[in-house]
Amino acid sequence: MKLKIGNRYFCPKLLTSLLTLVFLCLFVSLGLWQLDRAEYKSNLYSDFQDRQASPAINLDQAANNKADKKELVWRHVNASGEFLEQYQILLDNQVYDTYAGYFIYTPFKLANSNNVVLVNRGWLKANADRAVSPAFELTNGEVKITGVVKETPKTGLLLKELPPEKVNETTYRVQKLEIEELSALTKVDLLPYILRLEPESEHGYTRKWRLPGSDESKHHGYAFQWFAFAVALMVIYLLLNFKKIDELD
Repeated sequence: MKLKIGNRYFCPKLLTSLLTLVFLCLFVSLGLWQLDRAEYKSNLYSDFQDRQASPAINLDQAANNKADKKELVWRHVNASGEFLEQYQILLDNQVYDTYAGYFIYTPFKLANSNNVVLVNRGWLKANADRAVSPAFELTNGEVKITGVVKETPKTGLLLKELPPEKVNETTYRVQKLEIEELSALTKVDLLPYILRLEPESEHGYTRKWRLPGSDESKHHGYAFQWFAFAVALMVIYLLLNFKKIDELD
């Protein structure tokens, strides 16, 4: 096919045109997908902000009423009950201020019920001897705590799946948190979410929690890159296929 425009011919080859069309559609599709992701993250972050700004709720009542996990995540809650100090869960590979340590999780039995929630009480430095557990702050009897309801933390790719490791009679070290696995380990029926102890609440350790961002701008940046690839592809395609008339002689 030849199309004369001024003193030039537009004469693309069929294979070149097909490949250009395929990659153009791919780049545009990826750009649109990133825009969709940006909108999704924006809505998710807006919902997170609304939940964080909402008044705290009573977790004892919410758990008794079997409140859905989706309704509770990122909500501030108050709870009363007692820590089951005979079970201490160490989430391994947690670094704070360049020091290796653990997030300490302890089951917390809510008052006036059989409901038990796993509480992240914060970070503790690990001993040089991994066979020695950290020094725990033990409670006695009923206490009141405040926190934020969260999903169980996601763990990155593990090179090797390791089962829970028993440090001593009351302490287990794990590489990732799985509610069902920990329920079987402690023989306690845990609620399907965790409670992250607020920095101002008592009965915890080092807590400098990071709040999530929307990540919206990141996806807009990725979308711009894909659309830029699409534009660059079209420019290259046109430059290669517009030829002067004397070049065709």
